[in-house]
Amino acid sequence: MRYKLVEGEVIDLSNSEAAKLNGQQSSFNPNEVNVTGVVVFNSKQQILPHISKWLTEKLVSGKTPPGTIITYAKNFSYLFEYLEEHRIYKGHLLDEAILDIQKHTFEEYFSYLKNEKGLASTTIANRDATFLSFFEEYLCRPRQNGKAIRDDNPYEEGLINGTAKSKVVEMCSLDELIGLLKCAHSERERVLVQFTYDTGLRRSEIPRVYKSDIDKALNSNSNTLALDEEKVSIPSEYKALFVAGSKGRKREIKERFTLPSLHTLARVKRYFSSPEYRKLSKSFGINSPAFINSQGRIYSPGSIGKILYKLSKRAIKKGLIHRYIHPHMLRHGFAGSVLRSPDLGAHSVDKLVVVQHCLGHSKLRTTQIYTALPYDIYGQVADSNGEVLTRSRLMELVNTKTKKQVKLR
Repeated sequence: MRYKLVEGEVIDLSNSEAAKLNGQQSSFNPNEVNVTGVVVFNSKQQILPHISKWLTEKLVSGKTPPGTIITYAKNFSYLFEYLEEHRIYKGHLLDEAILDIQKHTFEEYFSYLKNEKGLASTTIANRDATFLSFFEEYLCRPRQNGKAIRDDNPYEEGLINGTAKSKVVEMCSLDELIGLLKCAHSERERVLVQFTYDTGLRRSEIPRVYKSDIDKALNSNSNTLALDEEKVSIPSEYKALFVAGSKGRKREIKERFTLPSLHTLARVKRYFSSPEYRKLSKSFGINSPAFINSQGRIYSPGSIGKILYKLSKRAIKKGLIHRYIHPHMLRHGFAGSVLRSPDLGAHSVDKLVVVQHCLGHSKLRTTQIYTALPYDIYGQVADSNGEVLTRSRLMELVNTKTKKQVKLR
């Protein structure tokens, strides 16, 4: 399925029938039409009228940012992909299925997302909230003629799947990371997953990491990291990596630095020397992205999620892990690794400030969710001799256990 969002876009109608009919007889100039709206298509490239109209109303009102509207559109596209194969709704035209769909079908869908697709509870809750908003704000609300498009509301009692669990942060453990990397068939995927874990980047930020960013971090001799108006010293085992981050209502680029280990950056650098990367990066020239898929294109946020789903499925089948790992669990894993590393802050408050900066949180209280981590994850990790291992040592361990030979020219 596809969607199209335009906001104040000028449409050229100089050769349209409207231009021919109006001519010079009207003050209306069809050559200067500004269009704002959202169109969602099904798999047959047909417009879904109800969904499109609701999203257009939200965009025109100016109260919902375009990024959120795109998320709504994607959530509905996933729902209709499911309904097109459903025993009851696959014969419905366009988006008429939403006029008949009942609560138990949504329950089946959410169960499918959890048990078959392995999606995180937060992702499922996001889709649940999208559908609730659509029914309450549009489909079941009286329109100008005093009538609602649909009388009964499957969301009459609120969210169907319930709210996402937020008491305990779900994070990828070191053993789970190793399990995922062992199930990757290419070094390309191994460096991508390890880099995501060891930087704490959002999957939407990974496509904006360039080879030059990695090179600059490795070649830097700086041993400080600027945190607001203060500078803190960083151990030589870590490097400050530039991040073109994005977060907030309008997804503005908010620059920051994070602290990957030297071992992870060295592994990525080694991959840059492989014949595969050299071949894939040729078309990009000097602005080559750090991570390129097998087709020679930049990884999209969605494709990163699919890689983790694929690797999780393999690792579960082999008994290496026991649950699906999602992109944000890698980000949480980074936070946990900083908090338990003895070399990144004298006490917990210092460590939280480092995590806040590296993750791009605007407020410290957002970062404080990690203080509720289970002890077995939050606690420090020691080797057989009782020595507490730093983040850097742990990443060195990951490299050793998942190392694959990459032939160089």
